[in-house]
Amino acid sequence: MNFLPLTLDAKNVWDKFLDPFPYRNSSYQFTNLYLWRKFNNTMYFASENYLFIKKGTEEPYFMAPVYKDALHAKEAYTMLFAHMEQNGHDKVLRDVEKSQLEDLKTLPFTFTYELHRDQQEYIYSVEQLRTYQGKALHKKKNHFNQFIRNHEYTIKYIEDSVKECIELAEKWFEENEYSPQLYHELLGIRDLLLNMASFDLKGISVFIDGVCQGFTILEVIQDEVILNHIEKAQKTFNGLYAFLAKTALEEFGDGILYTNREQDLGIPGLRKSKESYMPLFLEEKYVVQFT
Repeated sequence: MNFLPLTLDAKNVWDKFLDPFPYRNSSYQFTNLYLWRKFNNTMYFASENYLFIKKGTEEPYFMAPVYKDALHAKEAYTMLFAHMEQNGHDKVLRDVEKSQLEDLKTLPFTFTYELHRDQQEYIYSVEQLRTYQGKALHKKKNHFNQFIRNHEYTIKYIEDSVKECIELAEKWFEENEYSPQLYHELLGIRDLLLNMASFDLKGISVFIDGVCQGFTILEVIQDEVILNHIEKAQKTFNGLYAFLAKTALEEFGDGILYTNREQDLGIPGLRKSKESYMPLFLEEKYVVQFT
């Protein structure tokens, strides 16, 4: 297999393989992979019937193969295992969805698996987050009300505020402690906003006194799920994050059941924040080890 770097040209490949796939998480979603492609060194190989994805540099790892139908499943895994053995890679798959795990259980392979808590994605009710109804979300509603009481603001669609959103992302990065992950997130934000015509992105930005102080980037990934790729706000404006989450879904959430706010990566503060929005459930992901 000749793995290629992920570029915008590969979107046609993803549309071909992933459009029929009923996923709720972001692992295979092209925009998400493109956003983090430099940080993860994301590469792919596609043939007529299969799509293979590899990440990492010194110790690369693989995701479960995508195939057009179940008749090609065994052959896809056999091809991938042969490649792993030829190149000295451990026969381990990461970010395996529950549906993929169930497929594997029907195939003649021996493996063990474990739930990867840090990579599970948080799935919420769109209706709950666009209304903040109920006792569990009372604090979020208070934060939202605090923001609208204390600030005069203007909302713009993200496509009408690309330059200002990039400037805010750069400022947000500079004001936070440096990490390679945050740096590559900034690069990814620039890439998405400067190439919006290549994606089906939605989002809003919030201006206070003429300055962009928050924005969110979303994408409908299937009829029932809207994915939250990016949410950035100046923390000096109390309630702005709660305002962004609610207002974006008021604008774009009609007829959509779920919103995915992605994983917490095991970061305590991020986990606390995501749990505070009261997820309906966590979308499971597994690490699978073959023998």
